[in-house]
Amino acid sequence: MMEERIRLALLGWCLGDGFGSQTEGMEPERVEALGELAEVYSFEKEVPHCGIGSYVSDLPILFALSFLELERVDYDHLRSTYRRYIKEEPDFLEPLLEQALSNPIEKGERVFHLGRSVTSGILSALRSDSKMIAGKEAALTSANAIVREAADLYGQTLISLILREAETVDELFLLLLRSRTLNDELKSLVRGARNSEEVINPQAVNTLHLRPTLLAVFSALQHATTFEDGMIALAKGGGSARLRCALYGGLAGVLFDHLPESWIAELHVSSALDAMIKKQTLYRRETLTFEKIVDSLSNKLCDYEE
Repeated sequence: MMEERIRLALLGWCLGDGFGSQTEGMEPERVEALGELAEVYSFEKEVPHCGIGSYVSDLPILFALSFLELERVDYDHLRSTYRRYIKEEPDFLEPLLEQALSNPIEKGERVFHLGRSVTSGILSALRSDSKMIAGKEAALTSANAIVREAADLYGQTLISLILREAETVDELFLLLLRSRTLNDELKSLVRGARNSEEVINPQAVNTLHLRPTLLAVFSALQHATTFEDGMIALAKGGGSARLRCALYGGLAGVLFDHLPESWIAELHVSSALDAMIKKQTLYRRETLTFEKIVDSLSNKLCDYEE
């Protein structure tokens, strides 16, 4: 069912944010020294905030809520929504986000620009008039052409999985390599992941960069035998683990048609997202969970399927 695949994509993305929280900003050597990484709270003693959502989960959810409110993608409304979120003073916020919303960054290919791509992909899968909005939404924070093209790559990948145009990793990669809209550089990245011998986590010097992050995500899809395998491998890379794991989780949730229930139970909604949702909806007296939010969004978004 379309609703279930949307749920898997959104909740898989949020799981990536929560799971990656425990190694965010760490060097891989530090991660290894802390021991086995198997649950969202594996490193709870060293990282008390592990499992709490960040802008990585919050912005895609606010994007979906904006669409449901207006019944269309309105980029001015999105920009205003993201700015209101920043005023909630959330923890774990990308430092450049506020600046980039006022003046989209021309230089640099930082991966945070892809931080709302899961919602773009879902909307593109639902509506023919919303095809490939990922690049346009990424342009809210980046004026770099490569960033927009990379957002489209992620969007195409998620669309292919949601619409069941590809049901295996090999089918997925072949579909992307045959695409007429992806440029040669991005196809080379997909080809590199397909030919890789292991998960290729970014080196410390480029952990925030877009292309090494996408290579890591696609190589994890190539080598993972379960949803958990790829997530753990990417989290071990430290650095920008939240977003790297989220990018993987949004795709792998649909690909593997499975999410670990014990991990879902360990996620916590950020105070900033909780405040914004309760200002806009009827959930004022309820304790919000990611599962409850995603279940509601998935159900309502499916009303717009063509």
